[in-house]
Amino acid sequence: MEIVIEDFKPKITRPFKRKNEYWVKLILPDGDEYIMKFKSLLEAEDAIYGMLDDLQVYGGKVKLKLREGNVIEEIEVLELYKPSAKELLNEYFND
Repeated sequence: MEIVIEDFKPKITRPFKRKNEYWVKLILPDGDEYIMKFKSLLEAEDAIYGMLDDLQVYGGKVKLKLREGNVIEEIEVLELYKPSAKELLNEYFND
């Protein structure tokens, strides 16, 4: 199953070991949870501090290919919502 999520800005858990795999949960603000599975801890950490880090900070539009249990098989970032420095400053001083 493929779905497109417009405002994908997940909170990401630390990798945890389960069944000889390392799992990472992606939790969206609306409560939806998705799981990514990795073969090693290094792969999981690389994903967290790479592509997933930008999504966690800025958010974006993504296409997810899912299998049963909301397990992400493939994630494609269609658009990253990276605000300009001016927008960040305005948000910082107005909050």
